[in-house]
Formats: sequence, C-alpha cells, structure tokens
Amino acid sequence: MLLGLLNLLVACTAAPQVEVSGGGAGGLTDEQLHWKFRGIHGLVLVLDAVSMKRGVTITDQSGSYVSAPAGLSPAGRRISAYPGGEKRIPRTVRATWREGYYEQKGGGGGWVGGTIIADYTAPVAERISDDVLDYIRKNGGALRIKIRLKDDGILIGWDVEERIPFKDPKDGNYLRCSMPRGDIADSIC
Repeated sequence: MLLGLLNLLVACTAAPQVEVSGGGAGGLTDEQLHWKFRGIHGLVLVLDAVSMKRGVTITDQSGSYVSAPAGLSPAGRRISAYPGGEKRIPRTVRATWREGYYEQKGGGGGWVGGTIIADYTAPVAERISDDVLDYIRKNGGALRIKIRLKDDGILIGWDVEERIPFKDPKDGNYLRCSMPRGDIADSIC
C-alpha cells in the first residue's frame, strides 16, 4: 500500500504545476508551454480572411502586434516569418477590424479611428497538436500557424512547412506543406 502511495506521489510531482502569469484557467503554464514547443525554431505566419476585412489589427495575449494589415481577403493572403521560435508562439490572438475612416498608428502599430466592427480572441499555442511538433523536432521544417478571419470569429490552423530538394541540386528546392490540423484543413503553401 505504501508503495502505491509513493508511486502516486511521484506521478503527481512529475509535471510542473506552478501557475504563472498568462496561464489562464485550465490552461498550460508558461513553463509547460515552453516544454511543449522546445526545439521549434522555424515559425511561419499565414493570414487571410473568408471575406474582405479592413483595418485589421492582430495582437497576442500581451498586446504585442502580430500584424496590422490594411486589409485581408481570400485573395489577399499574407505570409511572413514570425521571429523568436518557441518563445513567440502566441498563447492567444486577438483580431479586430474596422469600418469608416481610420488611419494607421505611428510606427505601423495597428489602426485608430473608424468603428471597430469585430473583436475576437482565439487560443493558439495550447491547440497545436503534439504530433506536428514531434514531426518537426524529428524531421526539421517550420511550424506554420494559419489565422483566418471570418465574419463571426477566427479560425486557427497549423501544419508543417518543409523545403524539399529537387532531384537535381542545381534546381534548388520547393515548399511542401503537410499535416494540416485545426480549423483550417488545407495545406496550400
């Protein structure tokens, strides 16, 4: 019986349980998220929308700007590197968009004026599946996080972006995106 209690005690102390700022109710702590994303250094951000959205501002959980495009649409897709690897994978993203007269804040930090017609927040980091992260750690590649705005919310998806060499090295390489997960099922590079 004592052996059983000892095993239970060891199991309960194996994972870090200390809640730190930003953990949220029922969420992973910062330490647990850091462990989840260990070794993930390449990060690509893909932004688009199912219909035209103007004056878009996207921030992370701390209010830092992720992106602030003048507009996003199905054809107006934006793809960029998101620096910082595992330390910059957002816990959540908040997206707003506007109508009316608005202008860019100084320094490219979002938009002011007009009327905010949508304001949505969605979880990101905790949703990313371990199978994708394990694949990247084993085989290389970059984690692609896809954020798609829709009239009534935000869709979040992720996959693996890999550079695959052509048979003849002088031809360079091409991008392959695979293992789509989340709300966005496509893996179009």
